[in-house]
Amino acid sequence: MRILGITGGIATGKSTVTQMLADLGAPTISADALAHDLLAPGTLVTRSVLAAFPGCADPADLERLTVDRRALGRLVFAEPAARARLEALTHPAITTALRDQIALWRASDGARAAAAEIPLLFEAGLENLVDCIVVVTCSLPVQAARMLARGRFSMEEVRCRLAAQWPLAQKEARADILVTTTDGEEDTRRQVETLWKTL
Repeated sequence: MRILGITGGIATGKSTVTQMLADLGAPTISADALAHDLLAPGTLVTRSVLAAFPGCADPADLERLTVDRRALGRLVFAEPAARARLEALTHPAITTALRDQIALWRASDGARAAAAEIPLLFEAGLENLVDCIVVVTCSLPVQAARMLARGRFSMEEVRCRLAAQWPLAQKEARADILVTTTDGEEDTRRQVETLWKTL
């Protein structure tokens, strides 16, 4: 079984591409979903994060120790040192979970390929986990428009988050395969189906 590492920038369409691969029969895992689970109310990682960032506790749910994810996001994307502290608290557990799942896939005789959606694949140095790196990309105006359309980001937050990530061109240069999502879902699906057929 080949392991595909799905990566790219925020709002480029990584989850869409991963879901399309799932629809074609690929088992999948998402680093973002793992991170979300780690930061569930009251978990050990949540307690560590709130100890490091006490101002990011959700005031509406202090009893259960809940992270105000929006406040945390604003902080860590504005301050590189804060982002590094957060990653030090969360990345080891995420990486362990990814490694464990990929080891299970490699030991199985299942689908022709599995997909691990890892937004920070390059930044975290996890290229060796996968056999083929698929970078999902789109034009910068489309990327920014998608972020704004989600209704969770101001224009300043969009700028901060884009500035905090590797430029898409840098990721594209290290890709084994590029999937571009600028031209809409049907065009993206065509590219993903072509990729699947070549595996």
